[in-house]
Amino acid sequence: MNELVRDWMTATVITVAPTTTIDEADDLMQSRGIRRLAVIEDNLLAGIVSQGDIRAAKATASADLGDFRHTPTVGAIMTPNPITIPESASVALAAKTMLQLKLSGLPVVNQAGEMRGILSESDLFRFIVELAKGQEHRNAASTVSRVA
Repeated sequence: MNELVRDWMTATVITVAPTTTIDEADDLMQSRGIRRLAVIEDNLLAGIVSQGDIRAAKATASADLGDFRHTPTVGAIMTPNPITIPESASVALAAKTMLQLKLSGLPVVNQAGEMRGILSESDLFRFIVELAKGQEHRNAASTVSRVA
């Protein structure tokens, strides 16, 4: 089975600008129930910011207790130039990459490098469930043909 990333990715990706404050990004993630945001600058993927990045930044800010005039932005804490995967790649390659690099999601790009979606752990679970359903169906059909 050679399923492609483009067929299983989440195409609707919530994005922010590098100038978005970490509080705004945190609120957006909580309200949408997501764990990461794509940071887009000049229509290109500039980075990824995760809940973990925001928690760490907030912990550092509260430990400093000093200058509250400067609110940290997503651009200051994001992971720049994140690892991406082509939309034409196989789901197996994406899963292997995520497993090896301990990633919870991979931005998906087209040949021009434009972001087209994200492949998350949830997308991979959905893929596995569909594979299992297909196997159950094949097993049931095999059992029926043996009984008949």
